[in-house]
Amino acid sequence: MKLKKYLLLLLLPLFFFAGCKSDIEKISKNLNTYTMNIVYNDDHTLDVEQTLEYTNRTEDSLNNLKLHLYPRSFRKDSKVSVVSTLNHNKCYYNGQSFGDLEISKLLVNDVETKITINGNDDDILDVQFQDNLTPNEKVKIAITYKVTLPNINHRFGYGEDTINLGNFYPIACMYEDGDFVIDSYHYNGDPFYSEVANYNVTLTSNSNLKIASTGEITNQTSQENTTTYNIHAKAVRDFAIVLSDKFNIVSANVNKTKVNYYYYKNQYPQENLQTSIDCLTTFNELFGEYPYSTLNVVESNFVHGGMEYPNLVLISDAVDIQSDFTNVIVHEIAHQWWYGIVGNNEVQYGWLDEGLTEYSTLLFYDNNPSYNVDTKELIKNTNNSFSTFVDVYTKVFGKADTTMNRKLNEYNNESEYVYIAYVKGMLLFDSLREVLGNDKFIACLQTYFNDNKFGIATPSTLINSFEKSSKSDLNALFESWINGKVQIIATN
Repeated sequence: MKLKKYLLLLLLPLFFFAGCKSDIEKISKNLNTYTMNIVYNDDHTLDVEQTLEYTNRTEDSLNNLKLHLYPRSFRKDSKVSVVSTLNHNKCYYNGQSFGDLEISKLLVNDVETKITINGNDDDILDVQFQDNLTPNEKVKIAITYKVTLPNINHRFGYGEDTINLGNFYPIACMYEDGDFVIDSYHYNGDPFYSEVANYNVTLTSNSNLKIASTGEITNQTSQENTTTYNIHAKAVRDFAIVLSDKFNIVSANVNKTKVNYYYYKNQYPQENLQTSIDCLTTFNELFGEYPYSTLNVVESNFVHGGMEYPNLVLISDAVDIQSDFTNVIVHEIAHQWWYGIVGNNEVQYGWLDEGLTEYSTLLFYDNNPSYNVDTKELIKNTNNSFSTFVDVYTKVFGKADTTMNRKLNEYNNESEYVYIAYVKGMLLFDSLREVLGNDKFIACLQTYFNDNKFGIATPSTLINSFEKSSKSDLNALFESWINGKVQIIATN
């Protein structure tokens, strides 16, 4: 997620390989599959019938499976806040509004099963199995549910111009160290963690609504006032949809990928489409090939600068300076590599994708001088901004915690999260590039991408990839940054 607008409101502004597409076909044969039949109603609700074909890929026999129910964090009696106090009024521009996800029926292998909801905030569907699911054994879970969308400028909800369906469906929790990871929603960052899966989705909505989504629309049919879309996505980390009756669309092709720019307010559609094309071309060359057939860049009602989903990025219509709008596009498209193809636990290691994505934005400008961004000045300003953050926090709180491996709920506020995950993360990668030199650094990123594509990366795997590629011992350098030992001094 691009948080440039955060920084404007906080302390200081912040200023290769072949065969990838065939990898999609190969890896998709062994993934879990979500099938959803969705009806979007005029009262801003969804009626959904969902089937999850799940394979136990752990080494343990499982007596249950847990699924995140993120929309329940938007309900009236939720324990968590989905937005910070700082952004509350911007999000709830019509006053407080609530959403929910209510399950009416649950079947396990076609047998109706008790609906059990638990977790830290009653936000986890706990599916109990009659018999243990042994390693490599499959199970089919069918869920019938209704989703209520809140009136909110957020990744999940409806605004004046767009209907944003992000993180709207039950999604399987990750399984680690003998248990499911059930971290709740948090207003800091992107509180998600998931593995790649296949999606077969049917969406029926009013015909006046145009659709942008993850995956590829393979068919659409209209009947009276409704249109039904058939959407398929293979080996993607999540699935999201944006609907609007105001969308205009411009498109172009980059190799085997069709790039679509959706807009209704922004006055520079061709320029934004070209930026999207330039991003895809540049990152293909720098990191590794984008393996999907579609990339949708979508102007939307969203409180922050932007938001990333597989094949789909949201760009906030509140970003009213074109250079900032361009910057958000670059950042969010870079997320297709760092979060989308190479996944990570965004709750525990927010810096791992956000810091690298911020630095990828700088790399884009380095490789596209026509955008007239002075990246040396950008790093200088970023360095000085972080130094000032540390000084201010030390004066106010007695010290500044600059450690990086913290969960989202372990940061005191948005300011601290942004400066650690984005700002310090960006400086970490710049220090690596300075030590290794540009060519070795880019080779390390390609190795990291290759080692972790379609999988889950951690700080350890990042370090391993960099050490393997550079043939250097970099652990001490990484650890000094991650553990907060590096001193960052302002420069003139």
